[in-house]
Amino acid sequence: MSRITKQELQSIIGQICNKLWAAGLTNPITYIEQISYLFFLKMLEEWDNSNTKDAKLRGEGKFKSIFEGANEKYRWSVWTHIPDNTQMFKFLRDDVFPFMANIPGTNENVRRFFVDARFQIPDGVVLRDVIDKLRDISFIELDADVKGDLYEFLLNQIESSAKLGAFRTPRHIIRTIVQLTNPQIGESVLDPACGTGGFLLGAYEWIKVNNSDTSNIEEYTNGNGQKVRKGPGDKLTPTQWQFLQSKALYGFDVDASMVKIATMNLILHGLEKSQVIRRDSIAGSPDEWEDREFDVIISNPPFAGTINKERIRKNLPVIATDTTILFLGLMIDSLRQGGRAGIVVNEGVLFNRNNAAKELRRYLLDKRNLLAVISLPGGVFQPYSGVKTSILLFNNDGKKTEKVWFYDVRYDGLELSSQRRPSPDKNDLPHLLANWNDKPDTDRSWSATRSQIEENDFILSASAYRPITEDETKHREPKDIFAEIKELNNQSQEQLKKIEEFIAT
Repeated sequence: MSRITKQELQSIIGQICNKLWAAGLTNPITYIEQISYLFFLKMLEEWDNSNTKDAKLRGEGKFKSIFEGANEKYRWSVWTHIPDNTQMFKFLRDDVFPFMANIPGTNENVRRFFVDARFQIPDGVVLRDVIDKLRDISFIELDADVKGDLYEFLLNQIESSAKLGAFRTPRHIIRTIVQLTNPQIGESVLDPACGTGGFLLGAYEWIKVNNSDTSNIEEYTNGNGQKVRKGPGDKLTPTQWQFLQSKALYGFDVDASMVKIATMNLILHGLEKSQVIRRDSIAGSPDEWEDREFDVIISNPPFAGTINKERIRKNLPVIATDTTILFLGLMIDSLRQGGRAGIVVNEGVLFNRNNAAKELRRYLLDKRNLLAVISLPGGVFQPYSGVKTSILLFNNDGKKTEKVWFYDVRYDGLELSSQRRPSPDKNDLPHLLANWNDKPDTDRSWSATRSQIEENDFILSASAYRPITEDETKHREPKDIFAEIKELNNQSQEQLKKIEEFIAT
């Protein structure tokens, strides 16, 4: 069989998505989860066969196969050849899934992936169609980059979820935050609301490329004009590589489906032992992770949603029903001495004058050194959301905040519309990165002192401290004025809704 191309792979996955959609799985998160289960089962046999072969070549005797003896029937190549569609369907649902959730030996990652798994493909006919489409894919023969790109293509099917406030963070925004926080080998990295695992993957790629021989680094320019570098991590020692694979990257998410999707995303990018765990970071009973600290925290926590105060973890510094406030408070306290954080927040947290938001901003300035607030344009999360956001960059160097640098990103290299077409000539991100170390005052950046911020109710919006010249006052863009009015109106509507809900209870 000839080697399958990237375009052919994407075509196959697109056809599978269409089949599952037509069969009633209309939620992209649901059908991506179902596809992930099948990916995993197919890859598991490929890994097992490869390890068995390698053990024989090394003369290490018989490899302890997952599928030895009576377990042979759980192999992909065995149960997918059950001729009757209904029997195959029932065997997968009633036998294979429970076996994987209780698999013997040290296969913790397999057990974690299948625990509480819900098989939702509706019938044997649809299952057979999907299996037939996957038959020609040999995951073990695909490079990690190809497998990763394949899953990224699949993840692009995810649409916004207003109920959860969940949507994928654009990859170029992730890469920017990772570069600004600069995670190093030997450090622990946390995303307490990891979603599909994009931030963890960004940190993984960053650490690898910074520990690669220059001759092995690939560099290209993506659609928005930003340079992207990839490397194999060939300068890492075996001990460092093992640490990166199993002890460096930690992701929590309350949604079991997202945990499985994130796990598969990392696996297909070459991270086979990542610590992605189902956990509510801001609510529930105390657990082993509650007081754990991390060297680097990078995240885009949910913008929407409220929580019952009785469920909130008691160790959080500011108690509020707004989940963004709770997540930010958690991340402030979870940062280890010498650590760095880069967090995407909705603009309301930075300028709302309610007690919880104001207290959180005061707490941040008192407990951590807030280095910068990076204002992002309102269309960055299109087509999922038009919400205005900023990036908070702070560290735990033992100092209080005395001065904050503000940077106004007006363009990110893509059109600020629902289509988000490439517009590489309009991109402020390279300028931001070039000025990060020195933090000068420019037409895009300025600073404010601690006293100025205190006098302004601890407001941390970049626009609150921007020097306005006479020329700018006369020629300010109408679209910028409208965007500010729209954002203020959105925030007002949110507050009115909360008041209405409070009165109704």
